[in-house]
Amino acid sequence: MLATYLQGFSPSDTYLLSKLQAAEAETSHALKVLFEPTTIFPTTPTPAMIAAAGPLPSPPSAPYIVEPGYDYDPSFFEADKWGYLATRQHPIISVTSITLVYPQPTNQVFVIPNDWLRIDPKYGHIRMIPASSAFYAPLGAFLMQALGGGRTIPSMIQVQYVAGLDLHGAGTPYSIDSFPDLIDVIKKKAVLSILQDNFIPGSASISADGLSQSMSLKMMDYEDIVNLKLFGPKGANGGLWTAIHGIAQTVLGIIA
Repeated sequence: MLATYLQGFSPSDTYLLSKLQAAEAETSHALKVLFEPTTIFPTTPTPAMIAAAGPLPSPPSAPYIVEPGYDYDPSFFEADKWGYLATRQHPIISVTSITLVYPQPTNQVFVIPNDWLRIDPKYGHIRMIPASSAFYAPLGAFLMQALGGGRTIPSMIQVQYVAGLDLHGAGTPYSIDSFPDLIDVIKKKAVLSILQDNFIPGSASISADGLSQSMSLKMMDYEDIVNLKLFGPKGANGGLWTAIHGIAQTVLGIIA
């Protein structure tokens, strides 16, 4: 496409890299998923925590974000919920720790044992099933006063975990070799961005020696092709979005 509409155009490697990086970021935002294994901290981490975070081996510059904790509801461990929690980022690569804190985010009260955790990595679902005797003493000691009033406690559940796809690795369920069409989308977005930078007209004609040639470019048509790969046909659950997040469902109810 570039050879057809931008004859004689020779972009530098730096320019092309910047376009690929911008297309990668734009696609990440559209799909609402991180494009590299990223550590999510519940509070602002120290340099030592950053250096030790992320999937192994983890360099000191391992990417991370900070998100608030999750609210503790009095029914958290009741009925059939089994300590159910849906993380804000997924797919989950690993869970480092889940801690209950009260009344301040820095006051550690109880660390959920790892053998409690039942994780659905694709959808970011975590269920905490008490599987050891460590359940009784800590909860009985600190939660009676905090939860006796039956109130929701903001940001009490602090989760540190690693989530995202891995566009640079291979051989795992969420590495790039599992989503080859994702790289194709990123490249297409980069090409469209280059064309937009050069303000290509919608149509043009060339005449020389009695011969004429016309060409047309409808950017919206190409953008529709990219969106089709991202989200599938309109009105349908498909595309990369469904491959990453699963089928979207909506429940409609009527109250008489």
